Amino acid sequence: MKVGVSYNLFDGEELLEGSIKSIRESVDYVSVVYQTISNFGDAANDRLVPLLNKLKEEGLIDELFEFRPNVNKGGHFNELNKRNIGIALSQGAGCTHHMSMDSDEF
Repeated sequence: MKVGVSYNLFDGEELLEGSIKSIRESVDYVSVVYQTISNFGDAANDRLVPLLNKLKEEGLIDELFEFRPNVNKGGHFNELNKRNIGIALSQGAGCTHHMSMDSDEF
């Protein structure tokens, strides 16, 4: 069994490191599907990408994927696509099991 987790992230990045640390020893692969523009066209916090790169360098994140939303399609469409990308990333890493998470889940 190989367990993969994919975080769906636009905001709430201040909780991400703690959430990953709470599960990292129990999972084999962690990806983050993030966006720098919200589903409605708002910009992400300037600290988002530097934090993600730091966590990747530290080995807490295995893979980062920047998602570019279609702001004309709305939140549900984009969120579903992000979660499906996370599943595909886990599959690509050879995971047999997958969990989709948000940064406020521990």
